[in-house]
Amino acid sequence: MSGEIDHEVAARGARTQSLFRDVNERVKSINEAFSVAIRHGDWVCECADDGCVERLALSTAEYESVRANGRRFAVAAGDVHIFADIEDVVERTERYWVVEKTGRAGDLAANVDPRRQNGGEPRR
Repeated sequence: MSGEIDHEVAARGARTQSLFRDVNERVKSINEAFSVAIRHGDWVCECADDGCVERLALSTAEYESVRANGRRFAVAAGDVHIFADIEDVVERTERYWVVEKTGRAGDLAANVDPRRQNGGEPRR
């Protein structure tokens, strides 16, 4: 695979996952409101497959743990949600896995993290 293709694959994967991450940022307040009655909120799988419609069950604390690093994303448990060319699995639970973007994809994902502080370095 050439460097140009690697860059395109990395950019597409980071863009797709960042879009799903943005959706989860918007539903966070809904999940927090129901957390008194429902232990695990309903989150969107943040894998790089733009056609994925899987849902994840995470507590707000679990979601916050994933979001502490701008290169990390919560995905549905299973190898089909992993894109080994651009990410590594860093945590596996029964309900979800956490992937961390590597290389150029990691840089791009961190750069578009909505939780970046004042355009500076992403929070980790």
